[in-house]
Formats: sequence, structure tokens, C-alpha cells
Amino acid sequence: MTASVRPTVSVLVSSYNYAAFVVEAIESVLAQTEPALEIIIVDDGSRDGSPELLRRHYGDHPRITLIEQANGGQLQAWITGFAQARGDIVALLDSDDRWNPDYLQRIVDVYAARPEVDFVYTNMQLFGDLDKPMFKPGPDRDLGLSILLNAYYHRFQGAATSALSLRSALMARLLALPPERAADWLSRPDDCIVYGADILGAHKVYLSDPLVGHREHGSNALKSFGPSPLRVYRHVVGSERMLEFYRRQAGITPRWLRMAKAEFRTKPAPTFWELRAYSWLLFQAPMPLTKRIEHWVGMLSHYLKAARAR
Repeated sequence: MTASVRPTVSVLVSSYNYAAFVVEAIESVLAQTEPALEIIIVDDGSRDGSPELLRRHYGDHPRITLIEQANGGQLQAWITGFAQARGDIVALLDSDDRWNPDYLQRIVDVYAARPEVDFVYTNMQLFGDLDKPMFKPGPDRDLGLSILLNAYYHRFQGAATSALSLRSALMARLLALPPERAADWLSRPDDCIVYGADILGAHKVYLSDPLVGHREHGSNALKSFGPSPLRVYRHVVGSERMLEFYRRQAGITPRWLRMAKAEFRTKPAPTFWELRAYSWLLFQAPMPLTKRIEHWVGMLSHYLKAARAR
């Protein structure tokens, strides 16, 4: 794909018992200044009238596909919906969130201008029970590659589901999961997408403008994790299984740690935190101490040069 071609977008909406919000979510997609190629809505066994509501509003819409399945969790809803997707890019949307009208235009601008970019995510504006940006104001960032960073350090480089987009070829690799791994991700599968994309070699870009509204309300899925150490630990165990699956899929072994400097240099403006993290990775590498020091000096030089340019 050349930089002059604008990629098409398949919007994948997972819906579960959010009849009060789902129409607002879909209308925010239909109001985009950059029209989506298609909107695929997968209802995951809702019991609150959502399927009937969606059929009534969108059953005859030429760009909307409605799919109903028994409750299997959000990851299974993505797998079901993605099987129908035709776009070059997949943009994910939770049925209780909403997009600013220019969201798709802004992310497609990145993909169109930079064919090497695989994954774009944006800041979010919390609304409802809270009113503030999800992340502090700051510059847009080219995050480069983070294969080692997430294979061995587990740095979350993403946002909640509705601010995530990625190329369809990458999504296909991320969703090629054995059934026993999919069962680990009935909740919070956006972690799978965010961590797995890095391990599989995605080139990520972050847009700092809050282009997505993330609704805060009493039924948010994440709220159930806070008071339950049992659920948190089970999620951690599932995370480790998932990360190990992606490490094996990518063929990563400890010998890859020798490439810490090379990966660090893919980041045009690395932070001090990243310098520390990659220093730790480098000094775990199976290589002579003198070579580690030589590589670390190269990393430090790249960091200082980038810092002076800011």
C-alpha cells in the first residue's frame, strides 16, 4: 500500500447488556467525517433487549452487519466479528463508549501517511461519573517497536478498547488463539491486544488528543476487579499464559535480549523510563560484559541526542 492510498476501516462493536448506551455508540460511528467501510456489531448474548433494539434501528442499514451469539465474552465476540471484516484496518468500539466525529479521520491519516505503522491508539476523555482525560496531556509519540519490552518487561502501551485500532493482518495473528487460551480472556481482552501486538512486532503510534469518550458508570467491567484479589490473580495467571503463547508464536528466546539496543533505537524520542527498562533488558543479555557496556553507551547516546532535539 502506498502512502497516497487511504486504507479502509472495519469497525468492530462488541455489545453486551448496554441497551441504554449502544445506539449512542453506533451513532458516533455513523457521524464520522471519515466513513467506515462497514460496522460489524456482535451481540454477545445480551438479555436486556439490545438485539431487538439494534435490529429496529439498524437492521436495514447497508453498512451495518448485526450478529448475535451466545454469551462467550468480548474476545469471542471479536473473533466472530473479525471473521466477517473486509477492511484494511480494524477499529474496536465498546457499546457504552463513543467516538469524536474526527476519530477515524485522525487515525486513518496516520495509517495512510505511514504504511509501516501497524497500531494506532489515542487518549480518551472520561465522561459520566468522571470528567477528565484518561492520560495526562503530552505530545503524540512514535513508540517504535517494543518486542522485548513486552516479552520481558510487560509495559502496557495502549488504552481501553474503544481507542485501539490496528491493521487487519495483525488482528488476524492476535486472534489465532487455541480455545484454552481464549477462555483465559472472558474479561479485559484489550490487554491481549495491547501486549500481544508489541510481542508480535507491531509498530505503534500514540495520538495524545482525547478523541474517544470512555463512559464511566456503575456497570463498567473493570470495576469488578478492584475488590476481588481472586479475580485479579486469575487474570494475572491468564496474562502470563497469553504472553507465553505470543512469545512462542514470535519465536522469542533469551538470546533476543542481545537486540535491546537495536530495539531501543527504533524509538525516535525514548523516555528516561524506557532507557532504564532497556538497560535492565540489556544487562540480562547472554553476552560479554564489555559488549553490554558498549551497547549501553550506544543507547545512552541515542537517548541524549533525542533529548537535545526535543
